[in-house]
Amino acid sequence: MASPTAPQAVVRRLEAMPLRVRLVAIVLLVLTAALLFSNLATAYLMQRDLLGRVDSELRSVATPVASQALDELRKQDVEATPTNYAFVLFPVNGEETTVNPTGERQHPAVPRLGLQDLRVRTGRPFTVKSVDGEMSWRFIAGTVNDDRATFAVGVPLRSVKQTVTRLLVTTGVLSALVLAGSALLGWYAVRRAFRPLAQIEDTAAAIAGGDLTRRIPVRPAEDEVTSLSRSLNAMLAQIETSFAVREASEVRMRQFVADASHELRTPLATVRGYAELHRQGAISSPEDTRAAMERIESESGRMSGLVEGLLTLARLDEEPTTSMGEVDLTVLAADATADARVRAGGRRITLTGLGGPLDATTVWGSEARLRQVVTNLVANAVRHTPQGTPIELAVGVDGGDGVIEVRDHGDGIPSGTAHRVFERFYRADPSRGRSTGGNGLGLAIVAAIVAAHHGRVGVQETPGGGATFVVRIPTAASQVRSSGS
Repeated sequence: MASPTAPQAVVRRLEAMPLRVRLVAIVLLVLTAALLFSNLATAYLMQRDLLGRVDSELRSVATPVASQALDELRKQDVEATPTNYAFVLFPVNGEETTVNPTGERQHPAVPRLGLQDLRVRTGRPFTVKSVDGEMSWRFIAGTVNDDRATFAVGVPLRSVKQTVTRLLVTTGVLSALVLAGSALLGWYAVRRAFRPLAQIEDTAAAIAGGDLTRRIPVRPAEDEVTSLSRSLNAMLAQIETSFAVREASEVRMRQFVADASHELRTPLATVRGYAELHRQGAISSPEDTRAAMERIESESGRMSGLVEGLLTLARLDEEPTTSMGEVDLTVLAADATADARVRAGGRRITLTGLGGPLDATTVWGSEARLRQVVTNLVANAVRHTPQGTPIELAVGVDGGDGVIEVRDHGDGIPSGTAHRVFERFYRADPSRGRSTGGNGLGLAIVAAIVAAHHGRVGVQETPGGGATFVVRIPTAASQVRSSGS
């Protein structure tokens, strides 16, 4: 496997760092590169500007200096040459003369220049190293004496180098201070910016530990972290609600299973008891056998009703409503009234309009389910009121809802238990529930069906005594309007 390149190694090292350290490191790397480029560019521009000034100076003095040097050379008085410049002179039929700013010939600091090089570079400034290589010189070449003598005039670039070096050192120190300050400020800013994320982490750990009530503190600032905190708090509230609903559902399910087991235990024990008596020979006469079979049949019927009720509730939980259409509650109430009169044997059961004449009351729903609602309510009234107690059904429209009221004039609902009558297996009077043939699921089925039709069901006291069950289902017209809007 090939070893990683330098950039790859840097990237891998950054990826291994914590995010806050990585952010500061990336910012510092970018800032370092920017400062380095800026410093080098500034030094380059400064050097070019200084060289431009040197070149301008050389152009202005080159010819006069060379002419003067040529005159002095003829006089053999080279020391009289101006000391600010070095020059190289190739007179006609003369030997090369190189003079440094001190006036000495062939000084080691002055570069060695050839005649051919000077002729090629005539009129253009150029830079060369000194003989010892320790200094750079800037020269410009030209001709004098009617182009018969070639010369080069130059100055050392020591001052230019020193100026550029001082600039680089100064900008380097300032850049180091800027980087140090940026590192401190960046670390502080990143830590402050990441503080909400640390709070989110702490909150998540607390929630993972089981504390679903914990929430993330929301800062007053309107930034991305604040928006994230609000969204997470909304999610946590939803999760807490879901867990609460789930826990409540599990509690109800455990209670439901316990109640169902309790309800099934009695009829099963009865059937088993009679079967054991028959097996042991304790039931021998035809009359005892007939009585035992009747009891077994009765308890089996109770179990069948209980199982059927449980299946109905399960179907409603999975698929609340089927075969939806327009249903006339008045027709359902009339059928339930007629059936109850037959079963009740002379019980006074009447059907009236709700605050007016009896008219058609059309709702949108499942006819089979709504018929079960009315039947269960009437059967409940018949079962839990004394023989001869009148029962009234009232049907009509109120506030956009189809309403059915089933009123009885019995003992009513005990105080403080009205809100529980629609719970599964709940009986206001447990001692009377089984004796009247109820299994504790009738009103629970009513509540489930009504809820599936987006309606409401409740119970209130009948004026003069008794209980009135009120069912409200949205009418077909109101359902159409709500769907259209």
